[in-house]
Amino acid sequence: MLAMLAGVTFTACNKNIPDPTPNVPVAPQGTAISDLLNDPNFSYLKAAVNRAGLMSALANRNAKFTVFAPDNTAFNRLFAALGLPQAEATIGLLPLTTLTPILQYHVVPGSVLSSSMIPETYPNTNMPTLLVASAASPLTKMVNYPSRRGSAAFVNNVPVAQADIQAANGVVHRMAGVIVPPNTTTILQALQADTNFTYLVAAVQRGSLGLPAGSKFTDLLGLVNPYANFTLFAPTNTAFRQLFASLGVFNTTPASINLLSINTLISVLAYHVHIRGVNGSSPDLIRVFSTNLPATATQATTFLTALAPTAPRLTVSATGGVKGTGNPVAASIIRPDWNNLNGVIHVINGVLIPQ
Repeated sequence: MLAMLAGVTFTACNKNIPDPTPNVPVAPQGTAISDLLNDPNFSYLKAAVNRAGLMSALANRNAKFTVFAPDNTAFNRLFAALGLPQAEATIGLLPLTTLTPILQYHVVPGSVLSSSMIPETYPNTNMPTLLVASAASPLTKMVNYPSRRGSAAFVNNVPVAQADIQAANGVVHRMAGVIVPPNTTTILQALQADTNFTYLVAAVQRGSLGLPAGSKFTDLLGLVNPYANFTLFAPTNTAFRQLFASLGVFNTTPASINLLSINTLISVLAYHVHIRGVNGSSPDLIRVFSTNLPATATQATTFLTALAPTAPRLTVSATGGVKGTGNPVAASIIRPDWNNLNGVIHVINGVLIPQ
């Protein structure tokens, strides 16, 4: 009887409970990112976004985006560098296979990153963008690298002209230049394709002979790690010839790399790959752009530190270049920010010597 009464009471109580009201999300009110592109200074970007079919996404007030938005002047700088007409109509001349990845690389989905949230610590942070790495890796997104130095902010090596333009569905940062996505080649492929680095490529190949599979420089800088984040200081052929001349060897060719022992090459090559620090035996890989280099001379760890924690550090600075402990003078960065699929290369005019 008690059980029956309890059941009746329970049923009776249920009849007095109202049906739940559906929780319908309310879209934020106000200006969407798509509306901000009506600014005449963004007419090139608006045309590009429309052509690439991204406008409806940026109009979605239920989404969140951080958009690094090149203004018209930024696009004109890119067009001038490419030898194209500096006009809005040029947007229509670019193949969609070129235009769409560039735009996707400027959009960080699901995150609202204000300039105050960008860390000022060296070297930088990273943000996955809309750009898919490849059809074979659809879940891997290409990353851009916001950084801040005092009141100045950058993405990769491109300055932010105006930060924190607020929208209902995110934030827009007006960029002084177009942020070009990384090359589709790895660091090793890029070096192999440039005749200025035949000595360095020969050194990478010979130095790899002394390392186990998976740890070879040819593996690390090549296709084994296509989406890694290396920072390589890359000496030119002239830099290697100067090194050999200091050793009393003249009229050299890339084959002269064989005069150096494999162990020496391993140490020297590892000394040219900058890492953030050493966590046990695993290097903390980073992609450092020229704008992220410290203003004053700073000790920096390398792959050599991962091999031997007490190994000498590099000395790097934005104005003083990069110096090895064994170098009498610092090497200058003669071509900064060569951004590739698995890392950024800074071309230098000297070979870095650990000791």
